[in-house]
Amino acid sequence: MSVEDVLYGIGESVDSGIRKLTDFVNPSPSEEPPNFRYLQKLVKKRFTPHEYLSLKIQLAFLSYLILNLILLFIKASPLWLVGVAVVYFFYLRYTLVRNKEFFVDYEPYRFFYYAISAISFAVFLGYLMIRRIATSIYYYYAYLLVAFAVVMAFRWYFKQKYGRDYTYGVVEEIKGDLVRVFVHDDIAANVKPGHYWVNAVEDLEVGRVVKLIVEDRKLKGAVPVRIIEVYLTDQSSQSSTKPKEETE
Repeated sequence: MSVEDVLYGIGESVDSGIRKLTDFVNPSPSEEPPNFRYLQKLVKKRFTPHEYLSLKIQLAFLSYLILNLILLFIKASPLWLVGVAVVYFFYLRYTLVRNKEFFVDYEPYRFFYYAISAISFAVFLGYLMIRRIATSIYYYYAYLLVAFAVVMAFRWYFKQKYGRDYTYGVVEEIKGDLVRVFVHDDIAANVKPGHYWVNAVEDLEVGRVVKLIVEDRKLKGAVPVRIIEVYLTDQSSQSSTKPKEETE
């Protein structure tokens, strides 16, 4: 291999690295669905891109919390918390913006994870500050109460801004008076993805999109309980549940 070839290869590698870094720092929405090769092996279920993206962000957030707890345990410098937060927020922004078109309802997810991540960072950093000035255990108790109040206030605000008592699903099976509906992960309605059996209504067909009332249940989140609207558009199984305007 000649010197020119080596230099050309180095130049290509550097250029590729710069383009990838630029795209990571300043992402733009992609028209191609992301690859979930590793997540598919992990969950071993057939999900839509929306479900995989939701799971991917949840795992990233959980990893961020665990890493911060480790840093607190080893009494690391606050600069470590800042450094981890910077990397995490860039990754979160890249994942959300890059895959914007593949969320069923993008805005609630964007708001929720930006906000809860910022609150988590403030709570961890504040704990480090409290640990430096606390002269008794009551400082920690007071701080935990404040942190809990902030989280509860955010939960209330999110429900006021984005919360819904309904969600959408796709009819996949009809058995007599019951119908099995696939429902996407829906953070605004607090519904987990999966199949739910509800009472059938008139004019149902496999593939149609339906609107369902959800009911909050302690420790289980919300659960679809009743169909209130049937849409006149057929959908392939587990495709987007965004209905068209024409309805029954």
